[in-house]
Amino acid sequence: MKRAYLELKQLTKAFGKGADMVVAVDAIDLEVQEGDLVTLLGPSGCGKTTTLRMIAGFHTPTSGDVMIDGVSVNEIPPNKRPTAMVFQNYALFPHMTVFENIAYGLRIRRESDEQVKEKVARIMNLIGLEGLADRQPRQLSGGQQQRVSLARAMVMEPKVLLFDEPLSNLDAKLRVSTRLEIRKLQQRLGITSVYVTHDQEEAMTLSDRVVIMDRGKIQQVGSPVEIYSHPVNRFVAGFMGKANFLEATVKALEETEIVLEYCTKTIQAPRWDKRIKEGDEVTVVVRPESVFLEESQEDLIEGTVVNSVYFGSQMLYEIEMPDGKVLQAEIADPQDHPQFAKGHTVGLSFKSRSLHVLAKE
Repeated sequence: MKRAYLELKQLTKAFGKGADMVVAVDAIDLEVQEGDLVTLLGPSGCGKTTTLRMIAGFHTPTSGDVMIDGVSVNEIPPNKRPTAMVFQNYALFPHMTVFENIAYGLRIRRESDEQVKEKVARIMNLIGLEGLADRQPRQLSGGQQQRVSLARAMVMEPKVLLFDEPLSNLDAKLRVSTRLEIRKLQQRLGITSVYVTHDQEEAMTLSDRVVIMDRGKIQQVGSPVEIYSHPVNRFVAGFMGKANFLEATVKALEETEIVLEYCTKTIQAPRWDKRIKEGDEVTVVVRPESVFLEESQEDLIEGTVVNSVYFGSQMLYEIEMPDGKVLQAEIADPQDHPQFAKGHTVGLSFKSRSLHVLAKE
């Protein structure tokens, strides 16, 4: 059974004093299991990078503890911690070759020339940098530079590997292929990793667990499926993927389902939150891909198409609902479905299993 390898206990970081004090990270608790990759995800200024820098030792916590393998590392300087960081801007030494860049940390650690050669050759082979040992960073592509940065961190055999938005400088196609490489490598080596990003897709594809942060606090921790399917609040639902929010009333409660009234029509959703009671006003999270559109019928909710965009593999509609809200619907494989023009009145229904009901905030 896995164990908590990295633990953050009531970890807090405040900048400034008195009236000017800003609490960037607010008493967070987090456990990262051995060998897992956990993503810190959230908008700019949510505290994710400050948290990462406290784990690395670049920021000293105002209070709380960073524990690695059961030992507090608060008093250990960054260069002595069992961590390694992969930076956003690669941070390679321009005057050194690829080999010397990767070997730098090992040399500081005073390892023998033979050990350095062996370890660098092994990691270069693992990461696909063979034949590039004598090149300088300026002779490499962005993707190759990122690999050198990754190799330099991994060659140190850290207990915890830290990633600070490492792919944000790469183009979209390279970003996708590089994140798959990072994930495969991390799983093969079993290194406990913490990865900071503001890209939801990156978090979904890389993570064993996702930590959603907002204004210095953790909002939810869970697998990508849990976070997407069962967000704990409106912020998480809106931040993780696209979401529509409908205001409805609870008509009846069944063992596994909630019966709701929305715009005089009845819709059903799975019952997850047992605190919700009959008669409550609730918010229904409707993902765009869980909306069905067809010609208007009496038993369906009616809406008016206000915009449609064709993407080839899918069609995106914006539909004005009876309560004035605009709902987004994504229809996969549009060639297999009727297409509706702007101004057309359509009937809407939902994939009940995909709906998620939140208590009104």
